[in-house]
Amino acid sequence: MKQDNADNSIIKFFKAAWAYIKHAKIELIVLVALFALDLITKAIVGNNMYLGESIQLIPNLLYIRYVRNTKAAFGSAFGLEKVLSLDAIRIIFLVITVLAVSVFAYLLYRCRRRHILMRVAIALIIAGALGNFFDRLVYHYVRDFIAFEFLGCDLPLLGTAFPVFNVADMGLTVGVVLFLVYFIAIYKEPKTAKPTETVTELDTSAIEESDERGERETPEPIDNAEQTAVAAVSAENPDEEGGK
Repeated sequence: MKQDNADNSIIKFFKAAWAYIKHAKIELIVLVALFALDLITKAIVGNNMYLGESIQLIPNLLYIRYVRNTKAAFGSAFGLEKVLSLDAIRIIFLVITVLAVSVFAYLLYRCRRRHILMRVAIALIIAGALGNFFDRLVYHYVRDFIAFEFLGCDLPLLGTAFPVFNVADMGLTVGVVLFLVYFIAIYKEPKTAKPTETVTELDTSAIEESDERGERETPEPIDNAEQTAVAAVSAENPDEEGGK
């Protein structure tokens, strides 16, 4: 019995997944395209450049510089390297990535009928996380190669150059920005009428309708004097009708 229930749950899951895949074409295309582009660019750089090599594209601004990142995003381990080994840090980030991708994948499914900007943002975040997850799982480090310098300026907190990154990092960053843009500029809370206003409007309309119905259905009142006269005549001539 338990086995049958488990089989039915698996079948339902795959049916729901397939139905979603057929519906969510745009975000899935974005997800797969970014993931593939990240792996392809990393492979090209890793196969054609030696570690530490730098190619200048725009002087003092843009370089292709091949480095290997054994930490987290943009070369930071958030202080964990002081108490943990590199292998332990890698395992921690692998677990965090699995949890994060699971949450965002569920969110993408739940928001399958929301605005396209939100769905694309979530797809970019998932693709970026998967790109770096693949590197950590297979190579035990992340291949970075895009380097920005600040035109020779030494900026506060940033220094003279931005940490080296890759296409997956770009996807993550753009996805987060689009996610924020959606909630700031597009997302709107569903409008709900105030209970007091609703009740007042309903009561008022009901009263007006009742008054109109009462005016239509209430007969005209009969004068009391006229009723008394008719009763007196009937009492004085009880047999008038029969005699006729």
